[in-house]
Amino acid sequence: MLSVMKEIQQALASLYARISFFILTITIFVSFMFLNYFLLLRTTTWEKFLQDNPRWFVFASVNLTILNNFLIALAITFFIYLLEKKRSIAVGETSSSLVSTFLSIVSVGCTVCGGFLLPLVGIAASLSALPFYGIEIKVISIVVLLVSLNILIKRTNGILEKPASPVKKYAPLIISLLALVVVYGIPRLPYGVKTKLGERAATSAPSTQVDTAQGASDDIFEEINPSAGYEIASTYRDLGPKLIEMGVIDFEKFKAIYEKNGQPLTQEQLLILTKGLDKKIKITRENSYFLLNFFWAFGLANKSKVLTQGDMTKYGKDQVGNFASTGGWTLAKDNPMNYYAKRAIVPLTATQEQMVAEVSGNIYRPCCNNSTAFPDCNHGMALLGVLELMAADGASEGEMYEAAKYFNAFFFPGNYYDLALYFKNKEGKSFRQVDSKILLGKDYSSASGWQGAKQWLTQKGIVKEPPRQGGGCGV
Repeated sequence: MLSVMKEIQQALASLYARISFFILTITIFVSFMFLNYFLLLRTTTWEKFLQDNPRWFVFASVNLTILNNFLIALAITFFIYLLEKKRSIAVGETSSSLVSTFLSIVSVGCTVCGGFLLPLVGIAASLSALPFYGIEIKVISIVVLLVSLNILIKRTNGILEKPASPVKKYAPLIISLLALVVVYGIPRLPYGVKTKLGERAATSAPSTQVDTAQGASDDIFEEINPSAGYEIASTYRDLGPKLIEMGVIDFEKFKAIYEKNGQPLTQEQLLILTKGLDKKIKITRENSYFLLNFFWAFGLANKSKVLTQGDMTKYGKDQVGNFASTGGWTLAKDNPMNYYAKRAIVPLTATQEQMVAEVSGNIYRPCCNNSTAFPDCNHGMALLGVLELMAADGASEGEMYEAAKYFNAFFFPGNYYDLALYFKNKEGKSFRQVDSKILLGKDYSSASGWQGAKQWLTQKGIVKEPPRQGGGCGV
């Protein structure tokens, strides 16, 4: 161990004998940090990244990203130093450093909307396809970088000037290729294996229940999440029994997840699932978590052109199972893709299908910059299900937008609290008065749109604490 530390110290002393190399390392490190932040903003905002992901993931992701970027900067500096000294650099450490840089960059993102560049390695658009949400990619990247740096340090110290044996010469390249195989292969593990690996993440995902202790009497909170709830004309019908009969909902799993989260199903909710209920659907502060998962299952299983011909297939039909809304649904009897758009549980006419496609394409959600027509997370899939049910029951476009406005507000109370505050102060409108289609559009309800409204409030000194929420995109 002491000899290793001595080698590192010697190599760093040689490398940083000139201040220019130290400056180069810092410059590369800062540049990669900015690049990572830029890529993160392509799918979400920093505030949403902190809000929507488990604390362990945020802590691990941020710290591993910093370490990755530091090691990348160090490796590049060693490369340039060795080139200047005209010392040989083998293809092995060159390739491993490049692979590590690539892996580090593609794994930037949140657990929901995923890495902006993940489609390049065929993992669709979501880190949720991975058991540990992409943390494993960062760890693999660090391991490969350390192997490469070990060789670079030896070359800097003049230890590896002689040609290495074929095995040692190509070891970094072999490790790099194995890393790519692992990263590409993890999302394609059999469903049962992947579910066991990822169980701890899914079952511990926060609910969308809201802590209203500090804002129960807040007028704005009452506007976005009315205590009386928001009712639509559609009823529960026999959707619950059909979903259980199909297997898209495993009743015991479904019931257990609520018990584990300290929110056991009510007698009415048990009835909805097992017998069906001819009662109008009303979303409230108390049942929003139940309806989120209930309609997630329905949206996933109901036959729809949005699912079979829309944005969900844009990375290839073989990639559809890697989204948070598909691979992340762990409450089915088996692989959720066995139920994907499987049956016309609620049949739609061609006109109704077209209306759902158009309306969903204009409705965004604050966890990312995707519309409901691209339901790659649970919130999008659940709202798609709500829109399909309403369309089948003859709802108009206006009624669908208005319902989506309140369903989104119950799913994301913190974000819509900010948006309601924004419209009240900028345009003098209450939440009820704001045009639903405008509010739900990309300019306000996407992650970047909400962030713009939040920044305006901050600049104006209008700072009011929104209700705390889980807002996670797991079950």
